[in-house]
Amino acid sequence: MSVILLVVEQDENQIKYIPKIRKYTNLGLSEIKNRIGTGSPIIECNLFEDDEDDTNLKELINDLINDGAKIRLFNGDLTKSNEVSVEYLMNRFDRYKEIQRQNEMLDDLMYDED
Repeated sequence: MSVILLVVEQDENQIKYIPKIRKYTNLGLSEIKNRIGTGSPIIECNLFEDDEDDTNLKELINDLINDGAKIRLFNGDLTKSNEVSVEYLMNRFDRYKEIQRQNEMLDDLMYDED
């Protein structure tokens, strides 16, 4: 699966993002400030390996956007060619959930015990 890196761009409101970031990561205050200041990822998530990690990533993205943060997402590494949009990532989550539902329906049809 792919690894998504979330970078928060530095601005004058970064202090208000810190509680949200701490809620979803195990990073300390100074580490969060440092990562925002240097443009390093505040979170790395292996997509579709753990539903809880996927949910946390989606919630963190939504919380940061709602607070006015400018975020950047990267697929694999921090190069311009690997930058992806929030819409792209959310579409991948939606498509994954759809595939899961279809697989469950197929399993039910194949292994129906009624």
